Amino acid sequence: LPREFAHGDLACPVAFSLAKAVKRSPYEIAARLAEELAGDALISKVEIAGGGYLNFHFGESVWRETLINIEESQERYGTCRTLSSERFLVEFVSANPTGPLVVANARHAVFGEALCRCLEAVGAAVERECYVNDTGSQVRNLALSVEARWRELRGESAEIPPDGYKGEYVKDLAAQARARFSDSLLGEALEVRVQRLAEFSVGEIVRQQEDDLRRMRISYDRWFHEKDLHDEGRVREALEALKSRGAVFEKDGAQWFPATRFGDEKDRVLIRSDGQPTYVLPDLAYHRHKFARGYTRLIDIVGADHQTEMGTLQSALTALGEETGRMEVIVVQFVNLKRGGEKVLMSKRAGTVIPLKELLDEVGVDVARFFFLLRAPSSHLDFDLELAKATSMDNPVYYIQYAHARLTSLLENARTQGLPAPSAAAADASLLAEPETRLVLRKLARYPLLVEKAACGRAPHLVTHELLELAQAVHQFYTRNRVIGAKPVGVQQARLALVGAARQTIANGLGLLGVSAPERM
Repeated sequence: LPREFAHGDLACPVAFSLAKAVKRSPYEIAARLAEELAGDALISKVEIAGGGYLNFHFGESVWRETLINIEESQERYGTCRTLSSERFLVEFVSANPTGPLVVANARHAVFGEALCRCLEAVGAAVERECYVNDTGSQVRNLALSVEARWRELRGESAEIPPDGYKGEYVKDLAAQARARFSDSLLGEALEVRVQRLAEFSVGEIVRQQEDDLRRMRISYDRWFHEKDLHDEGRVREALEALKSRGAVFEKDGAQWFPATRFGDEKDRVLIRSDGQPTYVLPDLAYHRHKFARGYTRLIDIVGADHQTEMGTLQSALTALGEETGRMEVIVVQFVNLKRGGEKVLMSKRAGTVIPLKELLDEVGVDVARFFFLLRAPSSHLDFDLELAKATSMDNPVYYIQYAHARLTSLLENARTQGLPAPSAAAADASLLAEPETRLVLRKLARYPLLVEKAACGRAPHLVTHELLELAQAVHQFYTRNRVIGAKPVGVQQARLALVGAARQTIANGLGLLGVSAPERM
C-alpha cells in the first residue's frame, strides 16, 4: 500500500521485473499496462510514477463490494480454495519426552499451529503430528536420573549420570514412580529398572506436554511414537533399504551412511559398534512412513539446533529415491526470554528450565501465542515478559483486542439506541472518503490476499503485522470520526457498516493466530 493517499490505493512494481524479459524499459511496460487497465470498472485511475511504478486508484465499487463480502462471509472472510488440492502433514514440537516443554518448544508449537490454521484457511487438508522420541540414550539417562532421585528419597546416596537430568521435575517423577511401583522395583535387574522407569517417566512427561499444549489451544491428530517404529520393524527395514541401494558401508565396527555422496558435509553413523542405531535411522524410518501415507506435502518444523540432522535425513531420503520435493523443512530460531532487560537463561539438564506452564501462568495464552508470532521463524525472538504483562496500548495484543472490543461496543450502543442494523448493501461507500476511513477500507480489502500470502509463504507472522496495522487504522478512524450521531444519517450508516466489517476482520485474524477476540475489556 502506498504511504501517501495521493499515490493511489495500490502501488505495483511489476514493470521493473518484466523489463529484462521483454527487453523494454519499465516505463514503456507500465504505460502499456496502464492503457490496457484504464477501462476496468474496478479502477478509477492508473498513474505511472518513479519511472515504472503503477499507482492504482480504485473505484467506489471496490469498497462497497468489500463491505458486502465481509458482511456476507462473516467468519469465512479471508478464506479461499487456493490449496484445496493439497493434503499436508505438519510435524511440529516433537520435543524429547525428557522434561517439560519450555519457551523454545512453545514458539515451535504456536508457529506450527498457526501455520496449520492459515493452510486450512486457503483450502488445504491439514493433519497435525507430534513425534515422540521415546527410545535411545536420552530416555535411558532420564530413567537413571529418576532412579537416583528415588534412592535419595530413601535416604541413600546416589548420583545422577553425567548426561542425566537435574531439574526439580525429576524429583516429582521419582516420588510418583515410588508410589506407582513401590521400593521393590529397585531390587530388580538394571535393565528391568531402566525399562519400567523409562516407560513410566516418558508417559508422565508426554501427558504433561499434552496438557500444556492443550492449554495453549494446540492439539494433534496424532502422537507418533518412535518405539512403534522399532516394534514394527520399520527401523530395520530402512537399514535394509539403504543396503539394497548400496548406501551403507562398514568402518571401525559400525555401519555408516555415505552422506557425502548426497551433498552432506560428512558421512554419518547408522549403527554404532555396540549395535545401537543413531538418530539417523529411526528418523529415516519415520519419514519413509510419512511418504507412504500419501500426503502431497510434508512440513517439518524444527529448531535451529536440528538443521544438520535434517540435512542428513534429506540426503538419506534421496538415497532411497523418495520424492523429497514434497518435503519442506522450516527452521525456527531461538527465543530469548527477558525480564527487566536481563536475559533469562534456560537449561533442561541443569535444572534451570522455565516450563511453558509457568510462562502461561505469568502472561496468559493470548499474549504468549501472539508474541511468539511477532517475528518470522527465521528471526531470533526476544520475548519481553514485562511488556507481555502490560495492560496498556504498548502491548500489541492488548492494542488489537481493545480495538475489537471498542468496535463491538459501538455496535452494541447503536443497537441499544434503536438504530437500524448496519447494512453493507444499503451503505453508501462513497461517504467513506476521509483518509482514516479509506485507510481502514484498504486494509480490509487486502486481508484475503494477506492470508493467502501467509499460507503459501509459510509466514503466519504476516497476519500478526497486518492486525497491528489494521488496529492502528481503526484507532485513528474512531478517534477522528464520530460514528453514532454522525450527520447526515447516511454517513452514520456507512460508518457503522465499516465498524462491523473491521470488527469481523479483526476477529477472523485473531482466530487464525489462535488468539481470543474479547467483546469487553
